[in-house]
Amino acid sequence: TENTTGQGYWFELDPEREDEVILYIKTPPGIIGHEQDTLSPYKSQTVRLRFLNWFPRKAERARKKAKDAIACGHFQRAVRLGYRASRFEDMSQQLENTIKLQRFTRELANERAQSKKNQNHIDNMKKVIHELKKSRRTAPPLIKMEGTRVTLHIPFMAPDEILLKKTFSSPIIRKKQAGVDRGLRHSMVVSIKNGDDAYEETMIGKQELFQKRERLRQQTRVLTSEVALMKNNWEKKHAKQQPPAYLLKKERELESVWRKVRRLDKEISHQVAAETVWFCEQYGVKTIYFEDLRSFQGKGGMGRHSWNLSTNLWSKMIEGVRYRREALGHQYGGIWLVNPAWTSQTCHVCGERGIRVEDKTSMTERVGGEYFYCSACDEHFHADVNAARNIMDIQQPLQPTAVGGRTALT
Repeated sequence: TENTTGQGYWFELDPEREDEVILYIKTPPGIIGHEQDTLSPYKSQTVRLRFLNWFPRKAERARKKAKDAIACGHFQRAVRLGYRASRFEDMSQQLENTIKLQRFTRELANERAQSKKNQNHIDNMKKVIHELKKSRRTAPPLIKMEGTRVTLHIPFMAPDEILLKKTFSSPIIRKKQAGVDRGLRHSMVVSIKNGDDAYEETMIGKQELFQKRERLRQQTRVLTSEVALMKNNWEKKHAKQQPPAYLLKKERELESVWRKVRRLDKEISHQVAAETVWFCEQYGVKTIYFEDLRSFQGKGGMGRHSWNLSTNLWSKMIEGVRYRREALGHQYGGIWLVNPAWTSQTCHVCGERGIRVEDKTSMTERVGGEYFYCSACDEHFHADVNAARNIMDIQQPLQPTAVGGRTALT
């Protein structure tokens, strides 16, 4: 039943509104949807949804920005924008191919059902359908309900080698390695070895988003405490009775704040992952080593830093880097997870143990200090940069694991 009305969903281009698509969904027997919906193959047994195919507009905007970036000499930004435009155009084409395949499949079925068949027309439609089945198309859509919210998910195919060759005019030579540390003051610190003793590094912050996230997290703590207290008082006085409206309103407020936190988590992980991926692409990185924080336990005296390190945001960032690099042609995303033990306390130059200090001139230990001091070398390094360089040197690779990324043990 591939791409036929039997699947229970049907795409139709809106004849009146540009770039808008109507999705018809077949309702179960006995449930009547939109009355007299003649365009739907399911007639009155239909629920109709409408969504905007914004890919062409976004692709055009990205192309324009890429031209402006080239004119300003920002060639790396132009490459990123060109890749984005190519992806949007490809996704729009996938949706268009899916709609065409559904339409031609239905027309072929109707033509075959006629008493007087037009064999030439049937043969032509068979050829078109055969070509469309070999083309890149979307997977069946999914409708997810979260509380009172309904979300339509349309899965698209990842970029293929043809799209990558079209986007990147010259082949990218990827031989270098990078180490990434989850910093106390930065989302990610990336260090790329560029020669024997040379490094290329960047610190990806997004501190404004993290501060906003922390404010929302504080709201959830206050609201959770208030809701728990209200529930406790109500249950003591009115056991087995429905909770009052003011308590339900407070619970809805708490859930609304949590939704904001989850959306912000998604935005942070997207921005950090995108910046990390394109920085590594700029310098031709083949393999990225991340510290494995799944078993992290913060030490005393670190305060909120320990929670920031152990948050599941780290895994979301790694997953974002992985699937973006897979889309750029890296097998498994070219990602390895390594044991971070002692990486923040060892000098990357001499291998001796050092201490964390407050600034570049200090030699007094301070827990969670921004800089690392090695007494053997008598040198100061940024603590996160030093850790990222150490992470890059932990390389005892094993076979890929079943989870996103791979694990290397030491």
